[in-house]
Amino acid sequence: MLQVEGIPCIPFLRRSLSTVTTRFPPLEIRGLTDVRTNMNQFNAVVERKKPLHLRYRDHIDWTNIWPSAATFNYSVVPFPIRQGYCKNLAENSGVSPAKYANAELMKIPNFLHLTKTHIRKHCEALKKFCTEWPAGLDSDQTIEKYYPMEIVQYNYVFSAPSIRDPRARIARLRIRLTHFGLDEHAKRKIIRLTMGPGPGPKVAHYDWATDMLELTSGRCPASKQNVDYLRYLLTVLVLESKKTETWEKGFPDYDWLAFDWFNSQSRARLLKLCNLDVKAGKLKNGQPAACKLDEHAAVERYRDALQSIWAGNDPLRANQWVPEPKPLRLKHNKFPRIVNIPFEPIPGADQMDCLSRYAAATRGLIGLSPRASPF
Repeated sequence: MLQVEGIPCIPFLRRSLSTVTTRFPPLEIRGLTDVRTNMNQFNAVVERKKPLHLRYRDHIDWTNIWPSAATFNYSVVPFPIRQGYCKNLAENSGVSPAKYANAELMKIPNFLHLTKTHIRKHCEALKKFCTEWPAGLDSDQTIEKYYPMEIVQYNYVFSAPSIRDPRARIARLRIRLTHFGLDEHAKRKIIRLTMGPGPGPKVAHYDWATDMLELTSGRCPASKQNVDYLRYLLTVLVLESKKTETWEKGFPDYDWLAFDWFNSQSRARLLKLCNLDVKAGKLKNGQPAACKLDEHAAVERYRDALQSIWAGNDPLRANQWVPEPKPLRLKHNKFPRIVNIPFEPIPGADQMDCLSRYAAATRGLIGLSPRASPF
């Protein structure tokens, strides 16, 4: 033991580096170095299971395997199916990808839950909550008699991430006006209210051939809300059409909803020309009484000619707002379009057959020969 300045010290043992055993980690190059570790460890063999549809029994109930709407699963569906696109023959040998790990099949909705067996099973489950169809409702006419209102709704199915379609909110209500028991005044008024004051997009459409009124609405976000709105709209239209306001009485000739021969100025002028008293007799409802002049053949032809001209203004006969064909848009139009017409034209006055009948009736009324030309 050494002693330095009175302090005992432990002697330092020097060893060479060669005597120290050191282990360096080997250099592993993937694919070149064969490094075997854990040689004595047991490697478990993992068996890959077959797809589920290959383990089915011979007879299976598909309604229990796919009972409701679900994303496509290749392991469950037992039939082969392909979907996808190949750019060229080098990609997947030009064949569409199979169902295994096919993302295209999982994107779209499927109808594997709506087979005939599914629908039959659902109907059997709902059958106990339904009633039998009435035996008397065996024709369309009988069904319309007891259920006159028809409501039409739409559903759309398309390939997209969402099954919602904004067009599905639109609802239509159809009913014949004969079911309301309206008189001529109320029927004319409800047609005028629904069709509007002029041409253009409308909420309602009336068919003069079938007497069918159709109301359309898409202003609400849900289809059920639009149906409720159409029911309310129909109720308001029927109640308002049955009312007779004070401003609806005493219309001038050009604003009549229907031509009235007994209250027309043409009949008054004709009676004045024949020196007959216009205010001779009155009916109980305030209408002028008919006289012998009205039964004359020439007067009847004159009256029919006037009715044919004014018939275009009657909503009960035809649509007076037939859209006109759009004129050709020429670059250099010689005649500019006429706008801001200061008068309201008569719809039937532009028809040559009506004017010919009116001219012939007028000549026969004043005693001129029908063959004579007024020009």
